[in-house]
Amino acid sequence: MQIALISDIHGNIDALDAVIRDIDALGVETVVCLGDIVGYGPEPAECVREVLKRSAFAVMGNHEAMLFHMSGEQLLEVDDRIGRPLLLARSQLSPEESEYLRDLPIAAEMEGLEIVHSSMHDPPAFNYIFERSDARKHFDDQKSGICFHGHTHIPAVWIRDGRSIHCLRASSQPMVLNGEAMYAVNIGSVGQPRDGNPLASYAIYDVTRKTLLHRRVAYDLEKAVQRFRDANLPEENFLRLASGH
Repeated sequence: MQIALISDIHGNIDALDAVIRDIDALGVETVVCLGDIVGYGPEPAECVREVLKRSAFAVMGNHEAMLFHMSGEQLLEVDDRIGRPLLLARSQLSPEESEYLRDLPIAAEMEGLEIVHSSMHDPPAFNYIFERSDARKHFDDQKSGICFHGHTHIPAVWIRDGRSIHCLRASSQPMVLNGEAMYAVNIGSVGQPRDGNPLASYAIYDVTRKTLLHRRVAYDLEKAVQRFRDANLPEENFLRLASGH
């Protein structure tokens, strides 16, 4: 069984459509979404509908949490890059789509894997895993051998082998995961990559072979940027698409 894991779509329907086409071309049937379907981008509702149609399961990201835990007045007061796209999401989402997002779990288990948007260390706090100290706190609360997450928008593989914790950069080549180690796999971002590579990022995990593959997918950046402009979203939200930062 193969599982395609997507995260941090952020209302970028052009990137999501390209990733779904790549997943389908590879014959992967099961798709899991690790949150932040909305936020930053111009097509949150369309992205939610695509995730509803294509994914077997999803967990909540911090942008979904803000969408429902902050009032309209609070969203107007936060940074425009964050608040304005979430207000757009509120205007686009149907009651059924809003209910779907509101009911997403913060973390879950599937096929012996843990899935979460951020870190297993206090998942509702949406902690980042940037440093070894962050990874140590995460691993202290990780129960299974493998956890998949997003949130930083930077694909990476954190490994705890005994007392040692280290990080590997994501590779375009398949990686066999050792059953004696623990892994925290960041699958990167579909709609807002921040590792200097503008290509959409996702990952495929083969449950039987225990192999991990990070994938990068090109999409129509000009079309995506025009959607941001048409929605009158902050310039930084779309200028960063081309640079991948």
